[in-house]
Amino acid sequence: MPRPRKKTFPLSDLKCFDIILSELQSMPEFEDFDIANAILTVKQRKQPYTAKPENIETAIKNLEKHIEEHDTDKFEEMTKQEMSVLLGISRPTLDRWIEAEIIERATIGFHRDFEIRAFTAISVLNSLQELKQK
Repeated sequence: MPRPRKKTFPLSDLKCFDIILSELQSMPEFEDFDIANAILTVKQRKQPYTAKPENIETAIKNLEKHIEEHDTDKFEEMTKQEMSVLLGISRPTLDRWIEAEIIERATIGFHRDFEIRAFTAISVLNSLQELKQK
């Protein structure tokens, strides 16, 4: 995935430069800074991550096969490494899937006031099947 582009230009090019200049000069933390020569940097928005349909399909098949072969316990916790191997994807891809909320942790129990959530084969399979139906 390419890095977002960024553009820089002198702050003095803005119509509102005088207002920004007076605002920054009134702040003690900018006392030793040359605000008149400040540069503004604007970064391009990061595109949301989307999983490849073929990777989702492969992951679903791998999970179904694993559950069928091992009669997996509904609450069997798995590490990220185990889950990535099982899904047939890399650890960084698994992290992207988690961040993009493609897969979710399941509630496997409670301890006092805390909900215990972990990755299980069943919870990940359910998440992927819901995504596929959308």
